[in-house]
Amino acid sequence: MTVTNDRLGRIVEDAASEVYVFAADDYLFRLVNKGARDNLGYTMEELRALAPWDIKPHIDRDEFLTIVRPLLAGETERLDFDTVHVRKDGTRYNVSVRLQLFHEDGDSIFYAAIQDITDRKKIESDLRQVTRRLDAILDNTTMAVFLMDERQQCVFMNKAAETLTGYTFAETTGRPLHDVIHHTRPDGTPFPLEECAIDRAFPENAGTRGEEVFVHRDGSFYPVAFTASPVRDETSRTVGTVVEVRDISEDRRNKEARDLLMREVDHRARNVLTIVHSLMRLTRADDLESYRNILAGRIDALARAQTSLASRRWEGGLLEDVVREETDALCPHGHYDVAGPEVFLSPEQVQPVSMLLHELATNANKYGAFSEGGGHVSVTWTLDARRVTLNWRETGGPPVTAPTRQGFGSTLKDSLARQIGGTLTRDWSPTGLTVALAFPV
Repeated sequence: MTVTNDRLGRIVEDAASEVYVFAADDYLFRLVNKGARDNLGYTMEELRALAPWDIKPHIDRDEFLTIVRPLLAGETERLDFDTVHVRKDGTRYNVSVRLQLFHEDGDSIFYAAIQDITDRKKIESDLRQVTRRLDAILDNTTMAVFLMDERQQCVFMNKAAETLTGYTFAETTGRPLHDVIHHTRPDGTPFPLEECAIDRAFPENAGTRGEEVFVHRDGSFYPVAFTASPVRDETSRTVGTVVEVRDISEDRRNKEARDLLMREVDHRARNVLTIVHSLMRLTRADDLESYRNILAGRIDALARAQTSLASRRWEGGLLEDVVREETDALCPHGHYDVAGPEVFLSPEQVQPVSMLLHELATNANKYGAFSEGGGHVSVTWTLDARRVTLNWRETGGPPVTAPTRQGFGSTLKDSLARQIGGTLTRDWSPTGLTVALAFPV
């Protein structure tokens, strides 16, 4: 059949979309309108020798016949599908096809209306790319992000939000977010939606931020910092709320730890200053130089004890370490030995024991085993029923006699022993001084 109807020809030629007319007998194009010819770059004479699959590089003849079979069988009145057309110059463009079949004078005529959707496809591709990037950002950020609509119902949650709340997005869909994770106060009383600062961002059309307490899926409460901002459409009408939330449990714990540390530092600093003040006030000497040396030595012992504690994060230390720090600092190398079982001292015991050993070592250097060279000091301890007995034994020094009066050094030793709940005994044997410190652990 030759299509010669002038009215049909005018309709096809002037159609806004690309229009192709071909018969079901040979599938060759009978009419192709101007818009299609211009886009393809073919003349009508050239197109009359072509069939639909000749301009569809992704569809061959057999595939095209399979596509149109439901129309020929009367199973449907119209087919819609997207594909690609190729121009005469080889360039390609995306099209949307609407195909219908008409019967006239016993002939079957296909009418195809086609829209060039290249720009739309590019926009869709760009949108998918932006969406993928946005999804990647939202899924990889540690900040929990929620989106609520005008009914305060959750319409989006990222992975961080699911982790934060214990709920999947599917479990929150269609429910007010407040009713899912913010319905109860920590004391167990109900938390009305109208009193929620987060949800006020929508009706008040204003952003808000602050701290709140959420309810996890397991029923536990956790503190959060939030920012809630209204979402507006192109007419500036508020259509929802975006909420960013961060769990601040760790921040709270860190702040409490910092506050505790600052109080502890202040407490220990005051204690150290008090001790230094006492040492300055009570240290006695025959002249200023001697006073300076004695005081400096005691402050050095105090500093070593503080350094020892600080290196162990103020958690105490081993008795052996405390003994060796003082003997290594003050006793001649090779002239002392240290032995005893493992004993852990509390932070309150390290400083007094360290300073007591300093006083003993200082006396040994001045008057005892080390005063004439060649002497020896043995520091040993035993542990019995959670009570330690620390023995300081000097040998090889000059003959020892008991002092006729008790100086500040002796007073300090007794005071240090009392600080740790212990007792101090001395034996001025002619062969050398022996001091025993017994205290609980």
